[in-house]
Amino acid sequence: MIVNSLLILGAGGHGRSIYEMAISLDLFTHVAFLDDGAHSAEQALEKHIIGRIDKLCEFAPKYTHAVVGIGNNSVRETLQSKAMDAGLIISTLIHPRAMVSPSAQIEMGTVILAGAIIGANVKIGKGVIVNCQTVVDHDGVLEDFSHLGVGVSLAGNSLIGRSAFVQAGSSGGYNCHIEPYAKCAPGTVLETRA
Repeated sequence: MIVNSLLILGAGGHGRSIYEMAISLDLFTHVAFLDDGAHSAEQALEKHIIGRIDKLCEFAPKYTHAVVGIGNNSVRETLQSKAMDAGLIISTLIHPRAMVSPSAQIEMGTVILAGAIIGANVKIGKGVIVNCQTVVDHDGVLEDFSHLGVGVSLAGNSLIGRSAFVQAGSSGGYNCHIEPYAKCAPGTVLETRA
């Protein structure tokens, strides 16, 4: 086993963003990918891909931590559960250039990218993605496996349901909400709760 090692499940754009963040945090002695895409040997070496995701149980004993680098909410939930079952510690990663209130509560497997701002008393569930330049103001709730795209702006007391996807540039005023599993087009103005 490689001490303080991280296995990223998925080597697409989100996974590679996580890789760069993990390296910048300097928390792990070794970082590698599992990915199911077709890659030449040279591409796999260049991207640090050591195998396929369906071989997770074979690679898990060699690593201590895992995070899912896939934007699809249902796939992320499934893979996070499989990584836990394989005995890996699920990492929560916060970019050093994100601003997170000390009163925010963030659960395992969540990834907060560069430029994000998380306000006072925000509650973020498991396996959530908070993308670059996204703002979640005070008392907001992001339920498990939800996903906020680049540049989403949410005023105070927002509620984003489980596994919902709020795409880039969307915004919501105070008390805005989106139902569980909903998907918002880019630039959507979210409704306000009654």
